[in-house]
Amino acid sequence: MAYCLQPGESVREGLRRIAREELSAAAGGLRQATTRTRDDAIHEARKSVKKVRAILRLMRGELGGTYQIENRRLRDVAQRLSVYRDGTVMIETLDQLGGHHQDDRSARALAAIRRGLAENQRRQQRGPRMTGAMRRAADALLAASARVGRWRLVMDGPVALAPGMETAYRRGRAGLAAARRHAQPEYCHEWRKRVKDHWYHLRLLENRWNAATRARERSLKELERWLGEHHNLEVLSARLAAEASADRKPKEVNVCRDLIVALQCELRRKALALGQRLYNEPPELFRKHLAQLWRPQRSTGAAPMRSDPGPEGTPKGAVAGD
Repeated sequence: MAYCLQPGESVREGLRRIAREELSAAAGGLRQATTRTRDDAIHEARKSVKKVRAILRLMRGELGGTYQIENRRLRDVAQRLSVYRDGTVMIETLDQLGGHHQDDRSARALAAIRRGLAENQRRQQRGPRMTGAMRRAADALLAASARVGRWRLVMDGPVALAPGMETAYRRGRAGLAAARRHAQPEYCHEWRKRVKDHWYHLRLLENRWNAATRARERSLKELERWLGEHHNLEVLSARLAAEASADRKPKEVNVCRDLIVALQCELRRKALALGQRLYNEPPELFRKHLAQLWRPQRSTGAAPMRSDPGPEGTPKGAVAGD
């Protein structure tokens, strides 16, 4: 299953194919998950939903009212699953925090908090409620996959993609500007959503990438990861604040929240610096560069050329799915 348009495939049929594959695979993963694999199945399903919602935003102009309906339905499915994923994300985020701070005082505080988070996760995932939620989500995703064939897509080629891609790029520039002006974490979180859209849109054209596009994709992946970690730390901080009063562990919580603030500042600094480079060119110039990816195929009639990978030293990193 490739999240990209294939050589010789029309844009409208390719986007429908990708959406159906993502939704069907997500549903299958949820239905076939065991107790050991269900957390990963939820993680993969939520990633697939985000990919399809990025396609919906890309084609919003053509889809009209279908966009609002399908986007809302998929958002609701992802939100209903998120409660069963959040516990794992919080533990992973706490472990990441521990990797940056090794002194004894921090280690003891993090260990105490981790025990509480792990117990909460076990309680949350106990019983048939999680299984039922996964089954209902799978049914909803299969129904969404069946409706993809009714998406009204008429335009083809670069003219079909350029408006939505440029809009996503403009929104990413606006998100960067807002995150630069305002230090509150919610601005970085909103910017991350726009970065993710731009990153997914670029991946749809993987078979047409040149060296510069490939390097850009790697940088977008790293930027999205940093912003995702920044958001996860904020969610962890809020969770710790809520549990502190109930568990009466203010000392441990205060130590952890101080560590969170320090790491968030580092992540925000790196994200803003990389974002400035990625969103430096005007939207009109970005659209011109986008159009250039189509020229080999239009001029020769041959399948688009795959270029060599970008230069070494471009940021690398895993994608934060939640």
